[in-house]
Amino acid sequence: MKIILISAVSSNWVIGKNNQLIWHLPNDLKRFKNMTFGETVLMGRKTFESIGKILPGRRNIILTKKNKIHFLSSINTNNKTNPHGTFEVYSSLKQIYDLNYKKIFVIGGEKIYTSTIDKAHIIELTVIHKKFYGDAKFPKIPLSKWKKTYEFFHEKDKHHLYNYSFIRYERKD
Repeated sequence: MKIILISAVSSNWVIGKNNQLIWHLPNDLKRFKNMTFGETVLMGRKTFESIGKILPGRRNIILTKKNKIHFLSSINTNNKTNPHGTFEVYSSLKQIYDLNYKKIFVIGGEKIYTSTIDKAHIIELTVIHKKFYGDAKFPKIPLSKWKKTYEFFHEKDKHHLYNYSFIRYERKD
């Protein structure tokens, strides 16, 4: 199974505050959709709640420590399901790894990134070249285990308030 972590991070590794994104970058959202559409995405319960819906066109896997039946009954499935997207709920990463999907995109939050970075093969980041303050961070990438294989810098413009870069890291073997 190929595990790909995908996230937008500030220059000081912040990914969110109060369970929300801090910035709005349309090109980052477009890149995220292009990379994950038609794929399987893994997220924690808090990330699912912050998104507020199943991501269409993807198999959505939600990891939660809550009782599965209690979790399912606590959401309004009429607003969460989508004819073009599905979701599954699991309580451990082992259960998810046992599914042996070809590829999984890990989309957050902090605990899920931290728990999966050691098994990940690729990290796709949008790095916003500004410090933000928040309560969720992406784990530090140990550069002894990872190599940067792609980087593309974008200057701020009328749709993007900050300079940012798309960066890919691949695990060294």
